[in-house]
Parts: sequence; C-alpha cells; structure tokens
Amino acid sequence: MTGRERRSGADTRAQIQRVARQLFTEKGYEATSTRDLTEALGLTKSSLYYHFRNKEEILASLVEQRRRDLDELIDWVRDQPRGPDLARRTALRWLAGTTPEHLATMRLAHANQPVMRRITGHGTDVVGGIDRLIDLLAGEHTDPQGRILLRMTFDTVRAALLAAPAGVEPADVLAAARRATLALTAAVADPPPDTATDPPDTAADPRADTAG
Repeated sequence: MTGRERRSGADTRAQIQRVARQLFTEKGYEATSTRDLTEALGLTKSSLYYHFRNKEEILASLVEQRRRDLDELIDWVRDQPRGPDLARRTALRWLAGTTPEHLATMRLAHANQPVMRRITGHGTDVVGGIDRLIDLLAGEHTDPQGRILLRMTFDTVRAALLAAPAGVEPADVLAAARRATLALTAAVADPPPDTATDPPDTAADPRADTAG
C-alpha cells in the first residue's frame, strides 16, 4: 500500500468519524442508521464496513481518541517534578487539549450510557484512566477531601457542559470549566483547616453576649 493510499484511508476514517458525530448529535445515536451514514458520506456500505464494523465501533473510536490523550497525559505527569502546582498544571494541560469535537463526543456519551457501558473496556474507559491519574497526583498522603477535590478538578468540563443551557458556545463552556479548574486546584493546594484547633465560634454562642 502506498503512502497516498494510507493517507486516503486515514482521511476516510476521519471523515466517517466527523460525519457520524454530527449525525449522532443531530438525530440521536439510535435513530441514525447505517444508510444515513453512507448517504451522508457518499460511500457504499462495504466501504463503510471496511473501516468500521458497526455504529458501536464508530462511537468507540471517538471515545478511544480521548483515552489515548489521557494515557499521554499520565505519561507526562510521571515525568514531572512533584510540587504543589502539579495538579493545576496537569488539569490545565488536559483542559487545553479539549476541543469542541470532544465536547460533542461527551454529549453523545452522556446521552447513550447503555451503549457506552457495552463498549467500555475496549480502550475507551476514560473514567478508569482518570482514576489512575488521581492516584498518581494524590500520592500516599492526600486526605479524602483532597482526593475529592482532585476528582472534581478533572470533571469540570463535563459539569460545565451539563450545566450549560442549549445554544451556549463551546468556548464559553471551556472558559467556565477553566475558571472552575483554577478555583479547585487552588483548593487542592491549600491544606484543610485543622478543625480541632480552630477557636470556637463565639458568635453562635448566646453566652458570649452575657456579661461576666
């Protein structure tokens, strides 16, 4: 196979993914038929099946791309010096790699959880990858609150996406996620207050206003 043929195959595969993502988003995953895909792509069924066996495999390929990004991020973290800003740098790096196409795929995954459960485990388990990332960043001495904050830090895009009303631009979703990420990583860097040594809240004690 020549280089041109290989590039043509890769281009066709990428085009199938783009068109499928659009159709799955507009019509719904279950409502999109193989015929819809082939007609929108101008391909025969045999040409489509050469690249993907079925719709599930197309959807899995969209999610698998993000899992590969996550694996690369984990490798990057392993090479970084430990420090109080590592969680912030890691979260911002992950956020910077999030595209409008990723947001569309996240919407698809959220709307089609039964099929996502079927394809999880074939290189598409992003949640499992996030667990590994949290373990790597948290280390042995992070308290439970710190681990919760770390997990929230890497969930800001999904939270912003689900909170956004219809019609909001992807740039606004990502900007809101960035603001939340910065706030959460600042909280991760701060040690939790030692409630055992905090002074009592005398304002809440009616005896505090009583003259000795």
